[in-house]
Amino acid sequence: MSDLAEFIDHIAVGHELARKVGVNLDKVRPKTRRMWEARGLAVIALARGDLDEATKIMAPFARKRR
Repeated sequence: MSDLAEFIDHIAVGHELARKVGVNLDKVRPKTRRMWEARGLAVIALARGDLDEATKIMAPFARKRR
């Protein structure tokens, strides 16, 4: 049986997440757009049950604590 999560477009998922919280990706910086697209990819990884992969995907966007 194929895994449906493999066929979901992470960019579309990220854009939908942003839209649901009121973020207009047409007016944001490229880094912000990439962050939302990465969130889409991380959601797909979580749907597969892969928390480690989701954590790695989001690591470049983690805020550094002082």
